[in-house]
Amino acid sequence: MQHITKRFAGYSALEDITFDVNPGRFVSIVGPSGCGKSTLLNMIAGLLPPSSGLVDIFGEPLAALNRRASYMFQQDALLPWKTVLGNIQLGLTFRGQTGPDAAGEAKAWIERVGLQGFGDRYPHQLSGGMRKRGRDRHFRHSRSGGSHRAL
Repeated sequence: MQHITKRFAGYSALEDITFDVNPGRFVSIVGPSGCGKSTLLNMIAGLLPPSSGLVDIFGEPLAALNRRASYMFQQDALLPWKTVLGNIQLGLTFRGQTGPDAAGEAKAWIERVGLQGFGDRYPHQLSGGMRKRGRDRHFRHSRSGGSHRAL
């Protein structure tokens, strides 16, 4: 990130932020409520453009959704009208995978994360931990490509 600024009507959420993350490194973004942490992550994910500056991912300018990153929202982001299976399949659909292959892969993930027998349940019928496991699969599958890289 080079000289990132994000302005909203009447205030600046971020002002002239620059940093690099070397491959294989983990970074924590810590600060008080309202300091711009979520705004910064939204820009790295490609969900929000900067007002000025450059977001680059692996040396390439980010001009759209960052398909090389996973992003989990603070709240459960499962669609309440879809079952666990439907939410996981939605991530696969975003990757362009549909039909029997997507259903088979989603069912395999349900078993891998210990949710077998719950694929037909809706988010409100699950415990918090179960919702998080379903959410994790939904977002990992929504990325394109097979590599799992962190931000």
